Order: sequence, then C-alpha cells, then structure tokens
Amino acid sequence: MFPLPRFASALALFASVLSCASAAPTGSPEPLLLTGARIVAAPGVEPLVGGAVLLKDGRIAAVGPRDRIAAPAGARVIDCSGDTIVAGFWNCHVHFTEPQWTGAASRPQAELQRSLQAMLTRYGFTSVLDLGSDISNTTALRRRIDSGEVPGPRILTAGLPLYPTNGVPFYVTETVPADVVALLPTPKTPEEAVRAVQANVAAGADVVKLFLVTGVRRNGDIALVSMAPEIAKAAAAEAHRLGKIVFVHPSTVEGVRLALAAGVDVLGHTVEDPENWTERTVADLRKAHIALVPTVTLFSRTKAFPGVVREVKSFVQAGGEILFGTDVGFLTDYQDLTREYRLLADGGITPRQLLESLTTAPARRLGAAEHSGRVVAGADGDLVVLKGDPMADVAAFSRVRFTVREGRVVFSEAPEAR
Repeated sequence: MFPLPRFASALALFASVLSCASAAPTGSPEPLLLTGARIVAAPGVEPLVGGAVLLKDGRIAAVGPRDRIAAPAGARVIDCSGDTIVAGFWNCHVHFTEPQWTGAASRPQAELQRSLQAMLTRYGFTSVLDLGSDISNTTALRRRIDSGEVPGPRILTAGLPLYPTNGVPFYVTETVPADVVALLPTPKTPEEAVRAVQANVAAGADVVKLFLVTGVRRNGDIALVSMAPEIAKAAAAEAHRLGKIVFVHPSTVEGVRLALAAGVDVLGHTVEDPENWTERTVADLRKAHIALVPTVTLFSRTKAFPGVVREVKSFVQAGGEILFGTDVGFLTDYQDLTREYRLLADGGITPRQLLESLTTAPARRLGAAEHSGRVVAGADGDLVVLKGDPMADVAAFSRVRFTVREGRVVFSEAPEAR
C-alpha cells in the first residue's frame, strides 16, 4: 500500500454552511518595547546584541541598541535579556480541519484563542498557509482574527484542492459521506478545472492546490491515479492569471514531473518514492524555480524517511528554496512537530537557512516581502522571542517565550516555565 497523508476531516467540514459573526476591531494596541535581546533582523544579518524593538500601531517603529530606544508613555516593557528576537514565523502547510474549528463563525472567542495558541502561536507562527479545508469556515475564522476580535495568525488559504478525475483518495471516499464526496472538484476537462479554480478564488482562496497523484482503492489494493497533464496545466494557468500561486501534492516523482509540466510554484511535500528522485529531478525543479515544503516529520516514521531526508538534502545543496511547513492539523501531536527543526538540520539545512525558510523565503514567495519576514522599522509588528540562540542551537526555534502579532502579545510562556 502506498501511504498518503489524510485530511478527510477537512472534507467533512465542506458540508457545513456557516455565517460570519460580526465583531468590532479592538483598536490599536498599546506601545510595546522588547529590550535587552539579541536581535536577528534577517537571515545572514549580524545579530544586534543588547538590542531593543519598539512596536507601535501594529508595526515595528524602531530597532536599535537598548540605550537608544526609550519607552513611550503607556508602553508595556518586556525584559528580553538572554533571548533572541526574530521575525514572526510562517508555517506554509497547515489545515484548519480538526473539530475545534467547526463553526468558527460562532465559536466563543476564548475557545478559538486557546485553539490557535495550542496549534500555532505558541510555536511562533504569525502567518500560516492552510492547504486544504472548508473555505467558508476558514475564511470565517480569518475574518474574526482580522477584525481584532480573536488574537491569532494571518491566515492564507487554498480552500478545497482539485483532485484527479476519478481520483478522490481512498481515505476520503471511505470516511466522508458520499454526498459530500460528490461535491469535491475532480475536473474532467481543462474547462472544468478553470471553473473550479475561479470558484475557489471567488470564495476567498489566496493560493490554489492541486493533488497531482492520489491513491484509490481497487479490488482491495491501492492504485495510483494521476491528474491529466492538460487539466493540471489549465488549472495552474488560470490560477496564475488570477494572480495566485500554485501548490501541489505530488506524492511521487511522477507527480513532480506533472508539476513541472504544469508550471506550478511549490511542492507541498517531498515525495514518497525517493528511489526515483534523481539529480535530474533536482535540476529541473531548480530551473523552474519551484520551492519545496519538506514536512519531513510527516514521513519520519515511514520506511521512506531516509530517502526523504536525502531528497531534501540534495535540493538544499543545489540551492533550492525551502518553505517551512509541518502539515499541522492533519498531524495533531503539535509538540511532536517541533522535531521538524532537528530533522531538517540533520538533513543539512543550516540555522540561517532554517530562519530563511520561516521568514524571508515564504514572505517573498507569497508576495509579502515588503512588510513581513524581517525585524526592521516599518515592517509588520510580527515577532518571536526565543529562549537561547537559534543560530547556535536549532532547538531554540521551538523554545518560544513570546509571540507578537501586529504589536500584540498573542502567546506568552507561563512565568514558571522560564
């Protein structure tokens, strides 16, 4: 049996019809001064030791030595001596598909805040990319965050992915009601693919996701089904026409070939047949400027894992662009996903490259480089305060003391844990 990731709960949520709760913005946050920290303004930039960051009106107002930045009247001041401040993290592969997200338009604010902390903000994620969920529910959650009612990360979403013709995966068809499965986009022609992309974007999708190879059950076995090249190409072309980038679930090297032919932008996973991953595969991906979200923890308990690590290592050594992502939401042991840092480091990714995959690379790829990914005056007030130095020990990437989103502390470590 060919193992494939599951997120059937995402599709079950598709059946729900939700209305968005209205909420008034909570206003500008009080000024916030983080002082005494080691500040890594961007990957490759020499750290500023004993620095300070002042945040006002949701943005970074000043960065510099602590003795040159004074706290304005009414500011909250946090001593960050011994800590490291970096830009807020991006997670480029999440799913808002677990039960705690159902009915996001009307769930209690405190409940949603706790769930967002447990899954995302306690780990430093201030921007996330949802790669498959009920778009009406996810956009309802996004509206409540954007209004200021619910503290949480910036959310971008792919809505519902497109699947191959007759290729809805077995883990969906066997767990989701048939009437819901019948609604899933499985375009049979390029024209149908174009309409599916248009509908998803009209519903609020920020990116488009394609499943290029899936597994279906036939006569008790799992058979692989591929999206027709002309359908994948039409979907990608329409996404690009609408100004959206395209993420894909490749599953296999054949899926990578389809991705290359379709002209997509990002592989949402490594592949599970590493024996077919070659130097030519890497060279073709680099030539096409396709980025990779490794999600190595997803494969860490499979027999493919050593080969998956080799895939990532070869891609990085060739200069490929890595975007950090964990598949959290499908994978539900949130703490376990902090292993991603160590596993990537074991695969040859340096601390600087890890920081880039968490900050500047996704910001650049997703069109947010002017305001996200760096600790500089004028940028978004999205920061992570880490205990220790992640440039010396990658485990520090998971030791989050504070997460700041638009100038507000959205996660604070319990005092006794410091």
